[in-house]
Amino acid sequence: MASVGPVVCVCVPTFNEAGTIGELLSGVEEHCGYPLSVVVVDDGSEDGTIEIVREMAERYGNVVLVVREGKLGLGSAIVEGFRRALSLRPRPSHIVTMDADLSHDPAEIPRLVESCVEGSVVVGSRYVEGGEIVGWSARRRAVSYVANLLARHVGGIPLRDCTSGFRCYSSDLVAELLGGLRCGGYGIQIETLFQAVRRGHVVTERPIRFRERRSGESKLGAEDVWGFLSLMASCLGARVALD
Repeated sequence: MASVGPVVCVCVPTFNEAGTIGELLSGVEEHCGYPLSVVVVDDGSEDGTIEIVREMAERYGNVVLVVREGKLGLGSAIVEGFRRALSLRPRPSHIVTMDADLSHDPAEIPRLVESCVEGSVVVGSRYVEGGEIVGWSARRRAVSYVANLLARHVGGIPLRDCTSGFRCYSSDLVAELLGGLRCGGYGIQIETLFQAVRRGHVVTERPIRFRERRSGESKLGAEDVWGFLSLMASCLGARVALD
């Protein structure tokens, strides 16, 4: 019998998130409110993250852990999470991506899911009315502002917050985009939106409250910056070719 409501899979990339992953998964289980599965894609954490996820999998029975050999990057982790999500039965109607560091509030998952119609993606936005950032320095805000400015104007993405990792995709959209995603790093957030817009899909935003991570360190490095700039060049080239 077909489901009469949303079936949700939450995909969480991890790398050394032992300080927060347990609380994050408990929050997802508590607040989702829909038939739920969780896919955790870990890049070889050595701080106990993997052991905590295994304990949570035993407790809840709906958590899938994928352990990879070494740090392969956020983009490839999200793609792997998408693949695993689409292979689940029952197949989820909605796929949510979020960070493991508690910067994203699990209580906001239902609102993103409710707003995500077939063939669309809803981005949890820090920059629309009602959105908020707590704990960022002026430098972090400036870097984010520039990245989003480039994504909007170079990538042609009609959103205020193109770099947010807290979002809900309809699974049919993920299935359509999956084979064409190439970014291994943080640029995956831009690439998915760029490809969705190019294919004529609906991309929208809903406000979220974003908190600076409570423990651990940011994984953003120089190679991610170069990867982002390379992606912007590719986006510009693709748009010029279509004009």
